[in-house]
Amino acid sequence: MSLTSAPTLRERLTTPVLLAVLLGFLALSLGTLNLLKLQPAGVDFAGLWAGGKAALTDIGKLYDFHYVSELQGWPLGPGKLRPYAYPPSALLLLTPFALAPWNLSYIVWTLATGAFFVWAGVKAGAPKWFPLIPWVAFAAFCGQATFLLGGLVMAGLALTSSPIIAGVLFGCAAAMKPQLLMLLPLALIAERRWTTIVATGVTGLVLCAVSAAVFGLQPWFEWLGALSRFEYLVSHARLLVANAITPYAALTYWRQEGSWALLLAPGAALWVWLTFRRGADLSDKIIALFGGAFLISPYAMNYELALFAPATAAYLARTRDPRWPAYAAAAVLQAIVLHPAFFSLAATLSLPLLKALPLPPFLGREPEASLIRNG
Repeated sequence: MSLTSAPTLRERLTTPVLLAVLLGFLALSLGTLNLLKLQPAGVDFAGLWAGGKAALTDIGKLYDFHYVSELQGWPLGPGKLRPYAYPPSALLLLTPFALAPWNLSYIVWTLATGAFFVWAGVKAGAPKWFPLIPWVAFAAFCGQATFLLGGLVMAGLALTSSPIIAGVLFGCAAAMKPQLLMLLPLALIAERRWTTIVATGVTGLVLCAVSAAVFGLQPWFEWLGALSRFEYLVSHARLLVANAITPYAALTYWRQEGSWALLLAPGAALWVWLTFRRGADLSDKIIALFGGAFLISPYAMNYELALFAPATAAYLARTRDPRWPAYAAAAVLQAIVLHPAFFSLAATLSLPLLKALPLPPFLGREPEASLIRNG
C-alpha cells in the first residue's frame, strides 16, 4: 500500500493558478508598450545620458536642471525638467554612453544591464521566469539604473564565498546610488562579513577619488546642493508623488507631513539586522535590504519595484508551501498600478511576514524545509 497521501484541492489547483498568474503578468508586461502613446521609451535613461553629456560638454552645468533638460531635447513642452540627480561618481560609468546617440545608448544600456540583472536574480535563487513580473518590463521601458543596481547588490549578496568581489560590487552600487544601500553596513555587520565591509568602503572611496580627479571636487558640492532642489521638484509634481513607493511619499500624497515616515527608521534597521543575523534566505535579505531603505527614503519611484522581482518570484515558486495562496495574492497586488504606489511596496514587504505567521489549521500542516523551493 502506498504511503503517499492524495494531494489536497489546494495542491491540485496550485499549478494551474500559477500559470494563470504568470500569463497575467505576461499580459501586463506587454501592456507596457501602451505607454508609447504617452512618452518615448527611455525617457529616464535620457537623464542619465544627459548627465554624461554634460560631463563632456560643461561639467559646471551638470546640476543645472534646465541645461541638462535641453541636452535631452525631449518634445515635452516648456518647463518640463528632467535633471541629472546622481552623484559625480556615477559619471565614470555613464560618460561613455554619452559618446553615442541616446537612442542607441538606451538599447545597449537596457540589454546589457537587463542581462546582468537576470543573471544576478537567478544566482540569488529566483526562478528563470522572474522577468515576467511586470515591473521588470516597466523598468526596461524607463531605462533607469534599476537593473544595474539590483544586479550589483544581488550578486554581492549571493557571492558569500568571494568577499572581496562582493565588496567591489557593493561599492560600485553605492557610488551610483548611495541612498539605496543606506542599511547595507548594518546588514554586513550582522553577518560579520568584515572583509566585504572593507572592500566595499575601499571601492567606494576609490571611485569617488577617481571621479574627483577626473571631474573636480566642485561637482560634489553642487550635487549636495541639488538634492534639495530635486526633492522639491518631485514633491510638487502630483503624478510623481502618486507613483512614488515610499511611506514619505504616501503621506505627502495624502497631504500629511512626510517626515513622520522617519519614525520607521528604527524598525527598518531592526528588520535588516534580524534578517541578516538569522541567516535568512536571499529572498528575505533582498526584500529587507531594499525595503528597509525605501521605508525611510523620501522618494523612490515605482520602477524600483523591479528590484523585488527575483524575491517575489522566489516566493511564487514555493508551490508546496500551504501559504502559497497568500504569496500569490501579495504578488498580484504588487503588480497592480495603485496610487499611491506605496501599496505595491507594502504588498511586497508583506511576503516575509506571511511566511512567519502561524499556519491556520485549515491550510494543512507545515511542509518540510526540503520541500520548499528557494528557501
